[in-house]
Amino acid sequence: MFGKGPLPFFNNRNMDDWLKSFDEFVNKGITQFEQYADRLAFEVDTEETPENYKIYANLKEYKPEDIQIEVVNQGLQIKAQRDEIQSMKNKKTGHFQERKATKRTERFVQLPFVFRNEDVNAQYNNGILMITVNKNDGDMVNPTIPIEVSEDTPNGDFEE
Repeated sequence: MFGKGPLPFFNNRNMDDWLKSFDEFVNKGITQFEQYADRLAFEVDTEETPENYKIYANLKEYKPEDIQIEVVNQGLQIKAQRDEIQSMKNKKTGHFQERKATKRTERFVQLPFVFRNEDVNAQYNNGILMITVNKNDGDMVNPTIPIEVSEDTPNGDFEE
């Protein structure tokens, strides 16, 4: 009646342009978030041998006492946190101002086998954290759950 599109103030071309602009806006936001998240996280590398699984974490900005490792859901949660104090001098007044900030980062590394806390050993050397997880003939984890098929019953009841 008023316009050519589904809404009176949009024609098809304007709607296509708007959708394209919205899509570009969302994609740009996602890309920027991924770049920001990559800067917050630390680099992790893994190596697997028949006896163990090694995780190398680049934590050069942290001291060993700033780092915590937790066993969570068949994986390792590596956390690092430190306080920063920035001191600045006001050139005009000569006064010093201090700001305290906390820097925190963490990564989760899923392991493909069952392990215990006793199987985990960690070493820190020149900013690199090396975590060794002994396999101890650990069972491989199957991420899928098998479905048992039972015989059809007249009432659709399940056998217990």
